[in-house]
Amino acid sequence: MLISQLSKKLSIPAHTIRYYERLGLLQSPQRNAAQYRLYKTSDVERLRFIQKAKRLGLSLTEIGQLIALRAGGTPPCQQLKTMVANHLQQLDLQIAELQALRQDLATYHTDLEAQLPDTSTPLPDSLCKGTICGFIEQEPDDP
Repeated sequence: MLISQLSKKLSIPAHTIRYYERLGLLQSPQRNAAQYRLYKTSDVERLRFIQKAKRLGLSLTEIGQLIALRAGGTPPCQQLKTMVANHLQQLDLQIAELQALRQDLATYHTDLEAQLPDTSTPLPDSLCKGTICGFIEQEPDDP
């Protein structure tokens, strides 16, 4: 099949398919007499693998490592297990950071609601002191 057909079939832009070829994630396909790329079923399977691996959060570098292991005759499942464990650990850290940020924002919002109950009235300068916005500029221990 041609790149346009492959692109449509998998909902992957043609320039992304060519990019994967440049990275070595996808082998360079054969070409017809007009030099159009001709893709096989194995290319469809490889692109589906890449899509699924990306959905798991794997980087293109990691995907390339898995592909290279398999091409070298080694099943990449143990490497995948390590990669997924690392991604889980990173995700847990990000979730903890986001939960802490959410709590800080909720507290900040509650404080702002208490100090700024009516949004339709302009604020007096004495309340909103600071170079730009005193509520942001004030130190956490400031009144």
